[in-house]
Amino acid sequence: MVTPGFYPVKGGTESVVQSLSKMLNKKAVHTDVMTFNMNRKWLPKWRGKTEKIDGITVFKIPALDWLPIAHSPRINLEVNLIPGRFTHILKKYDIIHFHEAEFSFPLFSFYIRKPKILHLHGLYVEFFKRYHISRFILKHVADLYIAISKQMKKDLMGLGVPKEKIVYLPNAIDTNTFYPKKEKEDNMLLFVGRITYGKGLHVLLKALHYLKQSTHLVIIGPPDWDQTYYDNLFSTIVRRISREGKHKITYLGALDRADIIKWYQRASIFVLPSFYEGSPVTVLEALSCETPVVATSVGGIPEVIRNHEHGVLVPPNNPQKLAKAIQYLLDDKDARTKMGKEGRKRVIKFFSLEVVVEKLCDIYQKILTIK
Repeated sequence: MVTPGFYPVKGGTESVVQSLSKMLNKKAVHTDVMTFNMNRKWLPKWRGKTEKIDGITVFKIPALDWLPIAHSPRINLEVNLIPGRFTHILKKYDIIHFHEAEFSFPLFSFYIRKPKILHLHGLYVEFFKRYHISRFILKHVADLYIAISKQMKKDLMGLGVPKEKIVYLPNAIDTNTFYPKKEKEDNMLLFVGRITYGKGLHVLLKALHYLKQSTHLVIIGPPDWDQTYYDNLFSTIVRRISREGKHKITYLGALDRADIIKWYQRASIFVLPSFYEGSPVTVLEALSCETPVVATSVGGIPEVIRNHEHGVLVPPNNPQKLAKAIQYLLDDKDARTKMGKEGRKRVIKFFSLEVVVEKLCDIYQKILTIK
């Protein structure tokens, strides 16, 4: 598994890579992880190391940030870092499984003749349509592409990736780790995600104004690498709402998985008002803890949540409709309970680690046969 970030960097992709690697090793498919040696995304160190994290061997490769001032995809073509020596390690493996549409590792390992998979956790379609060099790189860095939603598969085909090179594999979680526990706390809303504009947290904060009763909003997640948004918008709105006194807001920052699970188990409703998504793991985590979801109908979210069956879907950037959906669930405890239980059943059937890793092993067998 080759991914730009891994622990201590925290996020959806990092969680998926860790979970898949652990399960593959458990099934005797020897799996190690390669990543950049970073404390926070795009703050690399020019010194590498190898360590064990959660039983997984992790190669942390040194790197230089070749554009430290601006991480603009338009300028760097999604090549953020210049890695140190690493290709000699990859030659030992049967399959190289890249994660994310970030091309630092894939580009610098172009001449390694091993079967390569590019596992996309998000895809900025308009960017790749506009910049043909980045689109060219995307189409030529892998032998097989994993799309985490059916919509993403269509998007890849629209960008020129051959249909026969794309396989659909949804995100997965460990349903034995994410499970329901005791009573939910009334009127508690939960947001889990990076504190960045695209997650739409400011829309959720504005939606609080339209709710009839007081709520407790718990926010979990690290600030984005560019903290301007957090400092200038998020914190300003939070201070204003806190002064008004109607709603309580608790910002906990980045937490370890064990601590996040406790909040999933306590919350009445999980809210994800993103502008765009691939297929967020947080939605699966919430449903697995029998917490109904209010989310925007973007990316692969509608493929996980059936509207009014496991949660409520709303259009992006609409505080009024977001508030209406939240209010509906706050007012109807029976609906919340039913949606939570149905959500967990759905996750176990289609998005559990056991189910998805079996499919991944089939994909590995397929690419070894092709090559």
